[in-house]
Amino acid sequence: MAMYRFLKISLVAAAVASTPVAADAADPIPAPAYRAAPLIPVIYDWTGFYVGGHAGFGWTGGGGSGVLGGGQAGFNYQVGQWVLGVEGQVSATSIKDSVSATVVLPGFAFGTARADATVDWISTLAARAGWAFDRWLVYGKVGGAWAHVSVDAVAGITTINGGASAAASADKTSSGLMLGFGAEYALWDNWTAKAEYNMMDFGNDFITDNKLHVFKAGVNYRFGFGPAPAVTRY
Repeated sequence: MAMYRFLKISLVAAAVASTPVAADAADPIPAPAYRAAPLIPVIYDWTGFYVGGHAGFGWTGGGGSGVLGGGQAGFNYQVGQWVLGVEGQVSATSIKDSVSATVVLPGFAFGTARADATVDWISTLAARAGWAFDRWLVYGKVGGAWAHVSVDAVAGITTINGGASAAASADKTSSGLMLGFGAEYALWDNWTAKAEYNMMDFGNDFITDNKLHVFKAGVNYRFGFGPAPAVTRY
């Protein structure tokens, strides 16, 4: 009887001791938590040299106007969202302005004069500063401007006894200040498209009006420092 009681107590103790082990074995092993890799946005990098072409039209305050076309080259350097650079451009134009006058002279005579001025070419060299919104860039620019002007003038006098006339031609290169602003968009890879307005002020050293206004659109091809046209931000 004592042996039976000893065996019973031993079995109960063994069952109690094995219960936590069995419970632990029955619990599932938690799987490690999965976290998706963080997205790394890719933004366009405007840094690099570029060349391109443009076309547009121009006008003067005196009513003259014409078309223009040419090329540009420059360099950009991006710091954060700021894009700083320098750009030079030259354009051939057909912008033309005219002025004429008639003067009544004593003795039944009158004189006439007419001058036609054509802007053969314009060029600018300017600093640019802009703010980039990924593939969009808005910018302003300030610098110097030069314009070559050809002038053809005719003057005459008419009296009751007849008349006489004279003609003359001249050309000159005027210099002044240029202000402008524009927007540029990165199309794909290294190609960008832009639209820009420029105002050139030549003071009193120009044709019939001292200011020349230009609107132009164009494309640029950028030569970046690396093979990829974009950089990543973490």
